[in-house]
Order: sequence, then structure tokens, then C-alpha cells
Amino acid sequence: MVLVIYNEVGVEGVAYGEACTSTGDCTETTNIVCDTICKCSPGTFRKTTAAECATKVAALDDTCDATDSASDQCAVADAECRIDGTAKCLCKATHYVDAAACTLRKNPDATCGGDECVLHASCVATKCVCDAGYTPSPTTTPTMCKSSGVVKVTILPCMYVVPILASMMFLLR
Repeated sequence: MVLVIYNEVGVEGVAYGEACTSTGDCTETTNIVCDTICKCSPGTFRKTTAAECATKVAALDDTCDATDSASDQCAVADAECRIDGTAKCLCKATHYVDAAACTLRKNPDATCGGDECVLHASCVATKCVCDAGYTPSPTTTPTMCKSSGVVKVTILPCMYVVPILASMMFLLR
């Protein structure tokens, strides 16, 4: 008769983010793979609120975890989980929605068809044009609209100023 005594002293294995040779080396087992280090498997992300890998949110406008600051919760490229109260996967500010994907916003002078232009630009007659007070920058092959820094001052002719001043003086008496 053979009697085997098994005594487990502690759990051995490789922690998340540490070097490994096979997935079996990793101490965590849910959604973990070994790719020279223990990391989340494709289609999952590392939660910051709990030490685990969770499935990414599949589509734009789907609900995400606004209490978790993990930046890669959304499966759609160039999307982010908005923690500003919406708690949904939406395109980053530098991108717009185009057929369930996020596409880089269009530069000034580019052909457009809606809300596709960079910040401070609008689509006018199918072309991205900088808004009033903004100019394309850099001047050759612009990538953004920059504040022109010009303050417009309206000069009133004297015939308008005198009655205004007289009215103000009357009110101040």
C-alpha cells in the first residue's frame, strides 16, 4: 500500500503582466493568454476596478462601465467609454461615426458630407471650411482650424453714438 501526502504551501505561477512560457503558467485563468507575458486574451480588457480581464463592449452606443477607467473597454477601434454621464462606447472627439466604425475627422478643404470635419470646422457645400474666427493651419495641407486671434471691433458712426450717449446720460441723472 502506497500513501501519498500532498501538501500545498502556496499557489505558484506567474502574475498578470509578468514573463511566462505558456498560458498554464499564469495564476489567473479567465480570459488570460501567454504572449511572452500573462495578458488579457483578444477581445478582452484589463479592468481597473477588479483585477480581471473582461469582455470588451462590442458595438458603438452600447453601455460600458463608467466606473472603470480602463481606456480599452470598447472593441471598436478609436472608440472610448464616455464617463461623462453617458456610459456608452462612442467615437473619440477626433473621429466620427461611419457605418458602425470610427473614422478620423476630415481636415479643412477636404470633401465632406455632414458632421465629419475637425474641431472648429463645418461642412459647407461638401467641403470642410474653418468656422468664423478660425483659419486653416498649417497653411499648406492644413490639418486643423486654429483661432485667427483677430478681434473684430464694430465702429459705429457718430450719428449713432451721440443719441446713445445722450440716452445714457439721461438715465444716469
